[in-house]
Amino acid sequence: MAEREKHYFARGNTAAGLYTLFDSVLAGLDTVFVLGGRAGAGNARVLQELAAAWSNRGWSVHYIHQPLDSRLLEAVILEDARIGVVDGNAWGADPVLEGTEIRYVDMEKALDKEILEASADELEQLDHQISAIYNEAYATFHKTLLIHDEWEKFYIDNLDRAAADQIAAQLTEEYLIPSVRSDGDTHQVQVVHRFLGAATWQGAIDYVPNLTKDLNTRIFVKGRPGSGKSTLFKKLAAEAQSCGIRVEIYHCGFDPNSLDMLIFPDLSLGLFDSTAPHEHFPTRKGDSILDVYKLAIADGTDEKYADEIAGIKNRYTSSMKEGIALLESAKDTRDLITAIYNDALDIHALHELSAELLREVDQLLDPSVLH
Repeated sequence: MAEREKHYFARGNTAAGLYTLFDSVLAGLDTVFVLGGRAGAGNARVLQELAAAWSNRGWSVHYIHQPLDSRLLEAVILEDARIGVVDGNAWGADPVLEGTEIRYVDMEKALDKEILEASADELEQLDHQISAIYNEAYATFHKTLLIHDEWEKFYIDNLDRAAADQIAAQLTEEYLIPSVRSDGDTHQVQVVHRFLGAATWQGAIDYVPNLTKDLNTRIFVKGRPGSGKSTLFKKLAAEAQSCGIRVEIYHCGFDPNSLDMLIFPDLSLGLFDSTAPHEHFPTRKGDSILDVYKLAIADGTDEKYADEIAGIKNRYTSSMKEGIALLESAKDTRDLITAIYNDALDIHALHELSAELLREVDQLLDPSVLH
């Protein structure tokens, strides 16, 4: 059953602030249940119970993790049935998806309102506190990105663009083959945007091994900051879409404007940035390394700028640690908020909400689509 699980993020604590891809992640589903209201750890518990129940039936389940604490969930998707359940605190105040039925579940029915009212002032203070911490963390990540831009410039200035274009052309010719291209309307090509990893209170977390483990071909793209990895992915994604090939696009959890991975399900192919903080290495047949530094960056660039790069790398690492420490503070503050809600949470009522939700989903299921 584990092989039928996918793990990823729909939001990220990034240099651009709290960034969401939920509209893309949930697009195309027939029904989305929104867990409305704050219920401490209650929403995450319900999501975990649903995911476990569906996984135990052998169904394909997407586990969408919280970007602050990846041990907790903020959404689950029952892939074959095209049904999703999402924490309303993570997906907008008034979510709308074209062609999707939205059903709301009032999670606050499991709360003792009198207990919460007695802690109203404390909760307001903690809400202000966590908001200020997040703002400081995002400002720190933005500063960190600017340092990263300094790092990238050494390699951008020494990039052989013709060689980089040739890499993209060769990959397109070898893998985006005509036999899998659709002659249909390319505007209907299925494209989904997700995060493969996130900056969490514990540091960088990624799910590359899980997302790629069933692929026949995995290309581990190595290089340096600014050596053209993200640009390569953008070119291949655009080419795939123009050819009618399904593609899953995974954004960088630090800089959402940058891409870290592409998966082409129909080709059983994945290409991903395999450098820190999500560095992985080939382990099986079908794995290969593509080193864009060796192929497209002027020889000796590392050595020529070694001293300057070392200084920038140290500043970058220090600034990133500062941002992660702020996320840890945010997590500590959220734990205080969660504790107050947990005191007001009726566990029996919460389990009843889970059971009712499972029954509602069962009523929607078409057994023929569940493998």
